[in-house]
Amino acid sequence: MDMASKSIITSLLVASATAAAQPGATNPSNGDEVPVTLAPVTPTPMVARHHAPAEPMWGGGVRLTGLSGVGALPGVNLGAEVAGFVRRDERFLELAIGRWVPQDKIVVAGGPTGIDLKLDVWTLRGGWASTTMPLRAWLLVESGELAGQHANQVTGAIARMVGAVDHDKRWLAAGGGFGVAWPMSDQARLVGTVELAIPVERTPIMVMTGSPFEPDVAAARANLGIEVGWR
Repeated sequence: MDMASKSIITSLLVASATAAAQPGATNPSNGDEVPVTLAPVTPTPMVARHHAPAEPMWGGGVRLTGLSGVGALPGVNLGAEVAGFVRRDERFLELAIGRWVPQDKIVVAGGPTGIDLKLDVWTLRGGWASTTMPLRAWLLVESGELAGQHANQVTGAIARMVGAVDHDKRWLAAGGGFGVAWPMSDQARLVGTVELAIPVERTPIMVMTGSPFEPDVAAARANLGIEVGWR
């Protein structure tokens, strides 16, 4: 046997051994495979979650305000106010007591030496105060006394609150306003406000010098104060 015949026989033996070791190479489909069936995936339904309503957010505090405005008294009006308030969510209610005086001293006829013209007033405010922004707005009603003889006594303050005031010195007004409360800390805020109060009645008041005084048709105010409390 020559060398060429030996090379051909060797190649055939190697090919036969390779085919026996890999039967799938010569018979890719021998009928022994088991078919695999994929079951459909069913999406899990989402169950709605019912959250309990949030508890109302309560807050409250006090405020001291410096007052400036025109209309209630002659010329430029100056004063101070102390207020206490309560808040639930974005609604608030506030009761304040304040005193206004004119820029120039004016004496009203009455008593042996006359009475200084001023305005002592109770103010009730109710409105909206944002819990996410430093903004608020409200409506107001006021009851007070012009040139009160007992302004520094408790009995005089109670009389003004219930309206037991002489007709010519009575102050009744309604209006509204808006403001901004800049946070200085978690419990302190710098508050700036603008208000307009319209008197229900305007009765002239006799003064010691000059013509009688009568409040304007509206009192405009721009105030600045410090508020301490919980939002």
